[in-house]
Amino acid sequence: MSNLVRKGFAGISVVALLSMAAAPASAFSLSQLWPFGGGEARITSAANLEPVAGEVRYATQIQVDNADLEQVIANASLLVSDQAEAPEDSVSLLTRARVDQKRIVAAMYGEAYYGAVLKILINGTPLDQVPLDVNLEGKATQVTIQVEAGPQFVFATPDVRTNGQPLVVADYGLRAGDVAKSDVILEAQNAILSEWRDKGYAFAEVVDRTIEADHRTNQLDVTLRIETGQLAHIGNVRVSGAKDVREQTIIEIADLPRGEIYRPQITKRATRNLQELGVFNSVVIKRERRADRPDLVDLNIEVSERKPRTIGVGATIGNTDGLGVEGFWVHRNLFGSAEKVRVEGSVNRIGQGGLDQLDFHTALVYFKPNAFGPKTSFEGKISFDIENPKAFTKRGGKIEANLTHDITDELSVRGGLTGEYAVLTVDGVTTNQSIVSAPFELTYDTRDDALNPTEGIFAVAYAEPTYAFDSGAQFVKTSVKASTYYAFDDEAKLVLAGRAAAGSIIGADLADVPVDRRFFAGGAGSIRGYAFQAAGPRTGAGVPTGGLSYFETSAEVRYKATEQIGVVGFVDMGGAFTSNIPGQGGDIYTGVGVGVRYLTPLGPIRADLAIPLKNISGEPNYGLYLGIGQAF
Repeated sequence: MSNLVRKGFAGISVVALLSMAAAPASAFSLSQLWPFGGGEARITSAANLEPVAGEVRYATQIQVDNADLEQVIANASLLVSDQAEAPEDSVSLLTRARVDQKRIVAAMYGEAYYGAVLKILINGTPLDQVPLDVNLEGKATQVTIQVEAGPQFVFATPDVRTNGQPLVVADYGLRAGDVAKSDVILEAQNAILSEWRDKGYAFAEVVDRTIEADHRTNQLDVTLRIETGQLAHIGNVRVSGAKDVREQTIIEIADLPRGEIYRPQITKRATRNLQELGVFNSVVIKRERRADRPDLVDLNIEVSERKPRTIGVGATIGNTDGLGVEGFWVHRNLFGSAEKVRVEGSVNRIGQGGLDQLDFHTALVYFKPNAFGPKTSFEGKISFDIENPKAFTKRGGKIEANLTHDITDELSVRGGLTGEYAVLTVDGVTTNQSIVSAPFELTYDTRDDALNPTEGIFAVAYAEPTYAFDSGAQFVKTSVKASTYYAFDDEAKLVLAGRAAAGSIIGADLADVPVDRRFFAGGAGSIRGYAFQAAGPRTGAGVPTGGLSYFETSAEVRYKATEQIGVVGFVDMGGAFTSNIPGQGGDIYTGVGVGVRYLTPLGPIRADLAIPLKNISGEPNYGLYLGIGQAF
């Protein structure tokens, strides 16, 4: 018998068992149980209790005097959750039962039952009296978990002191008279420590913790003594594990200034900065206490490098846009300072016509982090494209140079220069165009996952002043887009996602803006159900012309049905317009549909089926889209 602090006098310390958290067990359904005696006991059904030679088959019976605790015990019990997996031998079953003793004790403490009595019986014999050499193989074995819960305890007035000074802990969940669940104590303790560490006291710690159950009053006395130590500043920063990436580069990009007050969020930011380089398999920053300087904390950046070269391929497919394939080769550490070179190419619109209807893209990209300090990176790109959408055909090359600066962890700004030369054909008329522009972008991102977000906000404001040499046209192309996500439960099984976007071209009439610079709507990343560029103004012959403005809005309800499968319902609405005021000079288009997501560690694989509510002559009456990542 295992006595859970069931003593007839006060002041018995329970701190040892309190520190044991009940590890979560596999899901347990009451549908697996059937009544057993007076409603106070249940017995789990084994997959097959018929004796099997060489196996230990058993059924587990739970007897508890408080029906509300039945599920708590079942969730904590390996005997219950692992019952379908027959133990290899008798010793394995006994081991499983002994582990259950600790797990159930911790679970009872988690529900504030500090006077409970637990007994586990094997074929009616108490576990502690079962001989180690017992032979249960090939026999039908009955395991009984008996729990006498006793009273539920409440907190006495907590005694918590920081650096010797009393601390009011009601805001941390420790309140006299509340149910004394063990998790509440640990959560309050961790919250207090985190608060001090966030202020810069890196070595704040609990120096004494006493938790006593008074069985005469059914109260739990909690005593905590916390010492914060001195305010800590960053001392020496070292690197270990680096092979091809220069240690100085790692230190500079981590951005851990010597002498700055140490806070956990600083190392979290540094870890993220290094991980985003794509050079490392793992990044761990460890703090080290200095005996000679208690006001300093040394940091050791431990890294494990990835292979520098990678080849990748991808594909998209849809009935309106055809098949698209892409591939790339990347070198992540060209000169030893995490410089990245990427060669990429793609072919799209396969199946939508002959070779003269395909879209081709190829590019060479150079990226250098820490170009002008740890928060500023440089990207240069040379690309060549052949495009054959319905609105135009284009053969062109482009040179781009951009700087990106991280203002905060969530806010970044990007700007640069772009030069382009292209041969453009519209309605059988071919022109040459030379364009220079200065794109500027402000991005705010608090998403928890870029490919499968469940919370946060993603917003981008964009402006691109443009000058066309051939026509002399000058205009500014502007846009803003934002998406947000809300999870209805802690496990993010049900998520509501919303997106809105709008744009306007200012400074030129529609005829003066090159057609490839205009706004179009429709397609997988726009208004699903409509083909690419289809949801907007057209010529009399039905050819899309693009517009001076657009707006789009989308709403999705995402439900995670299983660990690998998700389902989605969505509605998209918007269009492109001839006026530079969104909504004027054109129609509004709406598409509705459903989708399936196959969830992988690399992101969801997406399949969407959408139906347009406004049919367009000559266009498909549905859209099917396959890709990687959520639609937005």
